[in-house]
Amino acid sequence: MKQFLRITAAVLAAAFLFALTGCSGGSGAASFTWFVDTIPANLDPQVVSAVPDVIACENLYGGLVRKNADGEIVPNLCESWTVSPDGRTYTFAIKDGLTYTAAKGTATDYSITAEDFVFAFRRIFQAQTGSPYAVEFSAIENSAAVLDGTAAPSTLGVSASGPLTLVFRLSEKDDNFLAKLTLPGAMPCDEEFFNSTRGTYGLTAKTTLSSGSFYLYNWTASGLFLRRDVSAPLIGSLRLVQNTGSTGKSAAQLIADEKCSAALDDTGEATALRAVSYSDTTWALLFNSAEGSVFENQALRQALAGIARENAAVPSSGLYTAAEGLVPAGLTVDGIAYRDTAGDPMPVIPDPRALYLEARQGMASSDFSGVTILLPKEAGLTELAEQINGAWQKDCSLFFSVEEVPQEEFDKRLAAGDYTIALAPICAEGGSVYQMLQQFTAEGGGLTGYSDPLYTERLAESAQQTGRARCALLAECERQLLEGCTVVPLLGQQKRLLVADGIKGLVFDPFTPVLDLTYTTKN
Repeated sequence: MKQFLRITAAVLAAAFLFALTGCSGGSGAASFTWFVDTIPANLDPQVVSAVPDVIACENLYGGLVRKNADGEIVPNLCESWTVSPDGRTYTFAIKDGLTYTAAKGTATDYSITAEDFVFAFRRIFQAQTGSPYAVEFSAIENSAAVLDGTAAPSTLGVSASGPLTLVFRLSEKDDNFLAKLTLPGAMPCDEEFFNSTRGTYGLTAKTTLSSGSFYLYNWTASGLFLRRDVSAPLIGSLRLVQNTGSTGKSAAQLIADEKCSAALDDTGEATALRAVSYSDTTWALLFNSAEGSVFENQALRQALAGIARENAAVPSSGLYTAAEGLVPAGLTVDGIAYRDTAGDPMPVIPDPRALYLEARQGMASSDFSGVTILLPKEAGLTELAEQINGAWQKDCSLFFSVEEVPQEEFDKRLAAGDYTIALAPICAEGGSVYQMLQQFTAEGGGLTGYSDPLYTERLAESAQQTGRARCALLAECERQLLEGCTVVPLLGQQKRLLVADGIKGLVFDPFTPVLDLTYTTKN
């Protein structure tokens, strides 16, 4: 289940009121600093996918609805909405008098109307846009046909029945549709302004308009800075900058030194700071099963996998737990808790030692020449690798070496398939179960050399489904992948968001991702 920082209803109500009215001139309003890996490069909401870009857009743009700090969906640019009895038609009443704001807070004559949302969604389903949000909104009527060019954009199930009335028509019910409307892709885009930018929309300060409570104040190689005209205790500015001067310091230290207002941490060190825990990474053994490899033998992989799982102890340091599957607990698919729905995908290997003896028939010791266990030097998992290696030596008389390399070299070798066995972190970018599983297809990177037409077919089909149907197909893919034992999940690695004292009302979701300061205050 997605996790959010919580505040009291009273504080939320007050914050929301201030955000809507935009009262006062920013007197005494605090700043919020967040470290990003790279400075945002694109502020086009229908296109953004990189985490820093998405976070910037979440704060720069307003949508029809928004999630508050309790995870509830509340009106943002709309007054209200209705849903038809069959759940396939959504009608929104947009607030009157809303306008876009230019850089530095400059007022504009561009009004926010229903047509701006129509244009935004038509952009999503133009093939030349290359929007990552087309999959999320695939339930919209005629979306597939518009995307592949067999139907006109005007047939898309998004229309304006008046300047302030927006209607969505779905081809099938999507229980998570409202939540998806909080994504950047669903933010409005003024067609006249877009055309005036001549292909540079959202790429410069001059070609960006804000529809949210924050506006773009400055955008340089040093960082991206957003502001809004509010009074304390609301946060008045957001700074997205790179951590260039505090390398090696923990998240807690950075916050204590007032270098940032919140930070991600995976150390597990004791702290008095408020924390929200989550996981998007699974550490797994990867057997390179490419053609010609000794680990092309499935029975051999299964035998070694069974022994490894029996002997892999959870490290006492760091935020580790025993893996329940490849996909970590906490990830969702269309709002459904994936792990709870998919169940336990781990294959049962009753007697791995007997299976190993069977698999070794016809094999020579020389077949294992050059086999090593590759892992990143900085991971701190040397003891785990040696535990597993020792068990293989004891039970199978296999003598491998543990090869630790710098992270950069590890990443290159993993991508190139230059390894025999690897102890590797498998990440769900953006909390996407689909993306995590796609890494084991040729299109997604071809991890382990795994190739199976049924796996690829099921995964592709999942992208065309929604809700429980999508979840079920993804679960079948995960189970199929793990049964072959090219990947053997061992550990879930948790992370946590640490938050500076006095900050309340921060909306945080590591998977979308969301770091939304609309309701955030600092006492």
